[in-house]
Amino acid sequence: MGPSLRALQDVMPLSLGEVVSLAACHRLGLGLVERAQAFKTARLASPPPLVLVDGLWRKLAVPTGEIPEESSGRKRAVQRTQQRGMLTALGIWPDGPWEMLSWHLAANEAAASWGAFVGTLYTKGVTEQTTQRSVRDGSQGLAKVLYSHLYGVPHQRWLFHKIKKITDHLPYGQGRSEAGEASAPPSRQDKKERKQASLAEASQIYATDVEGEMRARAQVLRDPWEAREPQAVAAFFHDFEQTLCCLTGHVPRAYGSLMRTTNRLERFHKGIRSKQRAMGRLQSPAGGDVLWYMVAMRETAKQRALCRGKG
Repeated sequence: MGPSLRALQDVMPLSLGEVVSLAACHRLGLGLVERAQAFKTARLASPPPLVLVDGLWRKLAVPTGEIPEESSGRKRAVQRTQQRGMLTALGIWPDGPWEMLSWHLAANEAAASWGAFVGTLYTKGVTEQTTQRSVRDGSQGLAKVLYSHLYGVPHQRWLFHKIKKITDHLPYGQGRSEAGEASAPPSRQDKKERKQASLAEASQIYATDVEGEMRARAQVLRDPWEAREPQAVAAFFHDFEQTLCCLTGHVPRAYGSLMRTTNRLERFHKGIRSKQRAMGRLQSPAGGDVLWYMVAMRETAKQRALCRGKG
C-alpha cells in the first residue's frame, strides 16, 4: 500500500504492542503476494452477469541488468521506469454488490494482452453463458477479444469515453476572420470553452432512455458537424451502435447507469492512483499485484459494511 519495510516496522508496534523485525515484515509482504495470486485464480461460485473491463497505465521500475558499486561498497541494481498497462475486470451482481474479479500487468493494451487476461476470466467461470453484458472503453484490441471469448454477449461502450472522443479530434488551428485574413490562434481558454461546449452538445444525445430519441438527437448533431469537423464526427459514429446496447434486450433497471458510466471501476482506479502518487512507481509486478489486491479488499469491505448498514 506504499510504506517501505522500515516504515511498516515503525507502524506495527502500534497494533501489536511489540517491535517486529524487518524479516518478519518481509514475510508479511510475501504472504500477501501469495494471497493476491490465490484470489486471481480462484473460481467464482456465482459469476456476475455484468462485467466491466478497463485498463490503467502505471509506472513500473524495470531492472536494466547493471549493478554498479557505490562509494560505500554497496551494490545496487539500476532500474529504469517503463509504462505498463494494468488490465482490470470488475463484476456486478443484480442485488447491487460489486467485486474486483482479476487484474493483469501487461506491456500494452493490444489484442494479445487482452486475450491472455480475458482468458483467465474464462477459467474463473466468466463465460458467454454467465455474462449478460460486458462494458468497455474504445480499445480495439479489447473489442476483438471480447467478441471472441464472450461470443454473442452484447458489449456496451462507456458513454463518457465515447463522448470524449469528439474532443480528441477537434482542430485548434489558426482561425480566419470574415474578411479572410488569418486571425490569432485560439487561447487556452478558447480551447477549453470549445471543448466543454462540444462535450455538452454530444452529451445531450444520451439525456434520454428512448432509443428513437437518441438516434434523432445523434442525427441533429451529425448534420451540422460533419462538414466542419469530419474527423471528430467519424470517430464518434465509428461504433455508435454499441453505445445503445443498454437499451436492447432485457436489462435490469439497476444496470442502466452502470452500463453508461465507469463509476465503479473509475472509483477503484482513483484509489489506486492516490496510492501510487505516494509511491512514485511500482517497484515490481508482485508489488502491483499486492497493491491491487489490498485496495480491492478494502473497497469490498467498505461496500459490505454499507450494505449491512442499510439492512
